[in-house]
Amino acid sequence: MTADRPAAPAPAAAAPGVPPTGGAALLRRALGLRTVVSTSAGLAFAALEYLAAAGLVAYVAGDSAWIAVGTAGLLALLAWGCFSELNGMFPTAAAIRLYMKRSMDDRLALTITLTYLTTIVLVVAADAFIVGTAIAHVLGQSTWVAALMIAALLAFAVATNLRGVKVAGGVQDIATSCVLAVTAVVALLALFRSHRALRFPLSPLHGHHPGDLLEAVALGVFLFSAFEWVTTSAEEVRRPRDIHRGMLIALALLVTVCSLITVAMSHVLTHHQLASAYPQLSLGRAALGQAGLWLMAAVTAVTAVNTFNGGFITASRFIYATAREGSLPAPLARLNDRAVPWVPVVALGVISLLVALVVALTGSWEVLVAVGAALEALIYAVAAYCVLRLRARLPDQPRPFRLPIPRVLGGAGIVVFGILAVTASVSVANKFDLVPLVVIALGASVSAAYVLFALPRVQAAAEAKKAARGRRRPPRPPAPTPAGPAGEPTAGVA
Repeated sequence: MTADRPAAPAPAAAAPGVPPTGGAALLRRALGLRTVVSTSAGLAFAALEYLAAAGLVAYVAGDSAWIAVGTAGLLALLAWGCFSELNGMFPTAAAIRLYMKRSMDDRLALTITLTYLTTIVLVVAADAFIVGTAIAHVLGQSTWVAALMIAALLAFAVATNLRGVKVAGGVQDIATSCVLAVTAVVALLALFRSHRALRFPLSPLHGHHPGDLLEAVALGVFLFSAFEWVTTSAEEVRRPRDIHRGMLIALALLVTVCSLITVAMSHVLTHHQLASAYPQLSLGRAALGQAGLWLMAAVTAVTAVNTFNGGFITASRFIYATAREGSLPAPLARLNDRAVPWVPVVALGVISLLVALVVALTGSWEVLVAVGAALEALIYAVAAYCVLRLRARLPDQPRPFRLPIPRVLGGAGIVVFGILAVTASVSVANKFDLVPLVVIALGASVSAAYVLFALPRVQAAAEAKKAARGRRRPPRPPAPTPAGPAGEPTAGVA
């Protein structure tokens, strides 16, 4: 594996509505379908995935959790269709920003996008806490040792990202493939070694209320959250169609692996093991004894690599593109000699570490999960709204991918994901709690304050700097006068 060469990249075709780069360095088209799949699946399959899967089991009968996972996968498929159409219209790192800008008031659109950006930091921070807790449990060490390991993993993710998108993409391919493959194998071994038949695999409502199944589906949607963030890599893929194809493959992998682990957990783990902060370790022990526990501990550590690394790949490109258009401070749009927006990468690493330490001290990871789930459901509803709005506003704009029956599916997306967003924002650990809603409101208030008060100053400073460069630019020399063979001006030339 080698780092990206600092050779000049081939210019990417400008998408409709994409702001011009003004001669600035461009991101490099170096990613293939495999890395799109690993980034999309890796962002969703964090260490939190194991806790969400274990929590889902309690809401259905026996070993029928796979039904809730499959239903949630169908809802994620609806979100995939919306994001695929929108990203096809605006194949750029700022796609989320652009299609929202053309669907609603620009200030509201920017406020929502900046609030949505916090999802990545929240997922990384909560995942860091889970990984640290699992490692500390296996090693029998105190929390501060786990904190040092988390800092090292974050530093590794930052370093690989700064080396270039090919290096970061290669790390993502290896990490995500190992996590998904080992998890699936451990789940199957645990099932085979139980020597018991499945209990009620087709009857999720046996002894349960229909509302329990709805709760399970809502929690199942969280299993796929953040898979759409790979759309911010649109300017770095070699073939734009790989974005929607890669997301679809990632969803198929996630449905398969998540179905296996939920069924395996419900079949072999006790209630106490399911309620712990590291049910995957118990699943590993059930599959392979003590060796399985250590194996799943290693896999849990690797989930941190693919979550941190994938989060930095995607979120940094979104920040870069938003700064490039002038909606964030200009230093955030700077690229290093490997075409990496290094300022956002470093900033994301530092902020994620600080938030992870706060989570470790307060133990508030469940609040962050609820906030992240609410924001994800909110953006899914917004994406469905944008599809409908742009079908009316931009009917003639090319759409390489089109959501079928948009009025039906788009309307359903707005309603279903809107309900899920509201539900997630007022509950923590399946109990009524307004803390997530307060956190979201505070984040939205900060974003709105930036848009209303700080952004005009940022834009004014950028315009003043641009004008100053124009004044300092020397006048162009006059065009040379064509000369004859003897060096004299040719006849008829003024």
